[in-house]
Amino acid sequence: MEGSNLIFTFSGIRGIYGKDLNFEIAKKIAISFGNLADSENREVIVGRDTRPSGKVIERGIIEGLVATGFEVINVGICPTPIIIHTKNLLNIPTGIIITGSHNSPEWNGLKLLSSISYLHNHDLDKISLSLQSDNFRNYNANNKAIKKNVRFINPIPNYIKALYNHINVKKIKKENNLRVVLDTGAGAGKCATPQILAGLGCEVKVINNELLVNDTFPREIEPVSKNLKDIIMEVWQGKFDVGFAHDSDADRLAIIGENGVCYPEDIGLALITEHILKNNLSEAKEFIFVTNLASSLMFEVIAEKFNAQVIRTQIGEVFLVEKMHKLLHDQPKSSIFGGEGSCGGVMFPDFNNTRDGLFAAAKIIEIMVETGEILSKLVARLPKFFSHRRRIKINSKDVRVIISRVKQELISEGEEVNQYGNDLRFGKGKDWFVLIHPSNTEPVIRVISEAKRDSLARVYCEATAELVTLVIDSM
Repeated sequence: MEGSNLIFTFSGIRGIYGKDLNFEIAKKIAISFGNLADSENREVIVGRDTRPSGKVIERGIIEGLVATGFEVINVGICPTPIIIHTKNLLNIPTGIIITGSHNSPEWNGLKLLSSISYLHNHDLDKISLSLQSDNFRNYNANNKAIKKNVRFINPIPNYIKALYNHINVKKIKKENNLRVVLDTGAGAGKCATPQILAGLGCEVKVINNELLVNDTFPREIEPVSKNLKDIIMEVWQGKFDVGFAHDSDADRLAIIGENGVCYPEDIGLALITEHILKNNLSEAKEFIFVTNLASSLMFEVIAEKFNAQVIRTQIGEVFLVEKMHKLLHDQPKSSIFGGEGSCGGVMFPDFNNTRDGLFAAAKIIEIMVETGEILSKLVARLPKFFSHRRRIKINSKDVRVIISRVKQELISEGEEVNQYGNDLRFGKGKDWFVLIHPSNTEPVIRVISEAKRDSLARVYCEATAELVTLVIDSM
């Protein structure tokens, strides 16, 4: 069936363009999404990253939305954090972001936005079922209807203005002499991040900013060290102070130090967390940092140092957003912020209730200017942990049965195991932990360990992976 290989996850829908996702499927998804929406306000925001396939998918999405009675606010090519910020600023109840995020170029996807965050699994299940059963022939929108019900806006100036309200721009600009390399990966971040950094007084060199011949990307999209050789070499050889790199929709941020080191994703978020807590010690309010199960133990160590609280959620941005939303309602006098260590983007609900790689880059500049320290020295002061990872294929095995049996084995061995959804996590306070995480998009289970000593992290990871493998083999 057309579209039957689409992947539905907590963050939306994903598929290979031309095989699983095309104009017709995008239109059907938009119609199903439109029929699910129960708000009297029939406005919806639409934006996309720079993937060439996004143009066709955008047409299908807009036609489907207009056919279900929506007025579409189209922001065109735009970073995901700016689209979500604009949705909230303008009180638009829903949205669709066309992006493959950090996935390779043949993929594209749809992030479906609710009033608070992303659509939950039960709504995604409804959309999936409707693609198989609904009759879409009665939903059409001609060019006249589309022209009447689609308006274009440029949200970037308002976003940058709001961002600058959360940092001391005048002071930073006056004292800033940092030289920065930015690798946009020809993604949507190119529309805003260079302007943000230049506005903070940085000398900015932008690389890999445009698609190549035949609309190919200049590097692999995910901003991890193996894909960032260009910027690592540029920072090192050009004696730049720092390098930043985004994925295609700029919700992620990689950071390269003046020494040419591409730091683990947790590092940027840890620097920002410590800076925020350290500079607000005089405030009487309670600080609560929200992160997911896979993020480093360094956040507990930093929080304890400043008498702050850490709350962990299931893996998936939607869970962080919803937890922060609830905390803001239940504890309005507390200061709530957080992020997913795995992506480098910081989440500041007072500014933007999504992981935001652009905001994170601006905060790192703020920290470097205010402290006058090089990045490697700032990183050296952070708590030190070592991490190891293993990836185990499960093919067609039942994930829930595997997790249940692994949990029982661990408990029988004396471990205190916490379960969040299908994720298992155990360990010893701020010394070490192991996370067993079934992927939401692949038939694999990831085992992630962290400890204060490299050898211990390796042993915990390998022993746990061996246990999972034995359980799978026994099924």
